[in-house]
Amino acid sequence: MDIQIVTRVRSRMVSLGIDGVPNVDNRYGPGYMRPTQVQITYWYDEGSTEPDAAVRLFGVWTRETGEETEHVMDQSYDRPQRNWPGWLADIVQANKP
Repeated sequence: MDIQIVTRVRSRMVSLGIDGVPNVDNRYGPGYMRPTQVQITYWYDEGSTEPDAAVRLFGVWTRETGEETEHVMDQSYDRPQRNWPGWLADIVQANKP
């Protein structure tokens, strides 16, 4: 009996260090986040050839006064991408498998 094994990529994660992007609003309180790293998880729905994506953005919390702290924070972004910073959507698109 011949066995045929069929595999397909269901998801893929990319982790990128980033610098020079604008601060993003802190979703959880005052101040901003200065992004330093982005983790992108791409996944494929059954039968799809184009991946969808979810993002976890890491960075340093910055007070409203502009004073940077040592506090590391993260924020998640998922669908729809229209609510994402434009530069973040560009990074996701540029690194799409």
